[in-house]
Amino acid sequence: MRRCFECVKKEPDRPCVECSDFVQTSPVRRVPPKPIQVVLEEEQGQKYPANILVLSTTEFGIETAAPVPGQYLIRLHESLCLEVAGVPFKGKNNVHVFDILCVHRRQGTDRRLNKDEYQLLTGSNGELVAEISRHLPEHLQDLVKEKLLAELEKSELISALRVGKVLKYERGRFRYISGQADLDLPMEEVEKLMRQATRQGEHQREVIISANGQKVFDLHGVPFDHRSGGLLALDITEVIEKERKIHRQEMEAYREAMSAVTGGRLHLVNGEEAKRLLSEGVEMVKGEARQAHDIPEARQVLRESLPGIASRRQHAIALCLSEALANVLKHAGGGCWQVRRVGDIVRIIVQDRGPGIKTSELARATLMQHYSTKNSMGCGFNLMLYYADYLYLNTGPLGTTLALDFSNVLTDKLNSEKMTERR
Repeated sequence: MRRCFECVKKEPDRPCVECSDFVQTSPVRRVPPKPIQVVLEEEQGQKYPANILVLSTTEFGIETAAPVPGQYLIRLHESLCLEVAGVPFKGKNNVHVFDILCVHRRQGTDRRLNKDEYQLLTGSNGELVAEISRHLPEHLQDLVKEKLLAELEKSELISALRVGKVLKYERGRFRYISGQADLDLPMEEVEKLMRQATRQGEHQREVIISANGQKVFDLHGVPFDHRSGGLLALDITEVIEKERKIHRQEMEAYREAMSAVTGGRLHLVNGEEAKRLLSEGVEMVKGEARQAHDIPEARQVLRESLPGIASRRQHAIALCLSEALANVLKHAGGGCWQVRRVGDIVRIIVQDRGPGIKTSELARATLMQHYSTKNSMGCGFNLMLYYADYLYLNTGPLGTTLALDFSNVLTDKLNSEKMTERR
């Protein structure tokens, strides 16, 4: 301890890992190839990021801002965690010695790391790959080692980003190799994936959501033989959320621009807004369009539901329904439609389960006449925009909802009936 006090004054920049008094020199003292990222967790739940710089089977030299002295838990993976305690005055700056008080594993507890655990923490990539592949047939070992070393180089980046985890699977058991040790994977789904990969002898990939719906994992299972394989698990939650945020920002920009261009008549709506459009008012009539002959039948049903309306106005509404259904048949193979009465407004709603319109194509697909793309609405959309008072569009990979509002239709009908009565 006195040496540490002296070192702080005389050699403040000298790394502690170079000192033989810091984690005492012994056959099991090892400096890992790179600092091992862990988290020190207090009993109350406070967490401190930390780097293990040097270790033995009974103590660690750790760089951390966690208070020393203090007792902490280090979770290396699901079945292995360590209780450690900081040793005051042994070290300097933010680097201190931490004694291992207890090692908790599935098989029981101990006062020190065992051989496998020590090798896992201190081993180089080459040593880890040799351990993983030693059960393979001899003629496959070199090939597998080469591939695994390449994958482990990638996992170095995963470890740095703390978004992934690399595991070895063998006969129903998993062994942590590298990456984010505390990544909480849905192990039941992970095991199913690895069983399928080893049984079929092919790479398997699956994107799954955690039970609480808060995490999204991209899982890759690679078989070594019929009993073992490797698992690469990526936490893509933040990536998905960023993509959603970018999409929302893009949609908001398109929404404002398209509303401005059409004088506030064309509105891009989200899912909740589309549900509101579907629930407002009273349903008058509905139907489906699966084949071309369904379109004239739908037109006739619509006209019968709107008697007494001026033929010119009625024709315009029926024409818009025809164009909307033609788009549904062309791009989605069919869909459903309904007419609702919302006050004095007649609202036509057409829905499909097609691929939707790409965000980048929205403006051209809806506003440019004769624009040719699989998702384009062509001239029909311009016609609907001409006759309808307001258009509402919700589109995505699960389908499209289009709502057309025709204002004062029922008021015009009522006024026409009153004029007839006066005559």
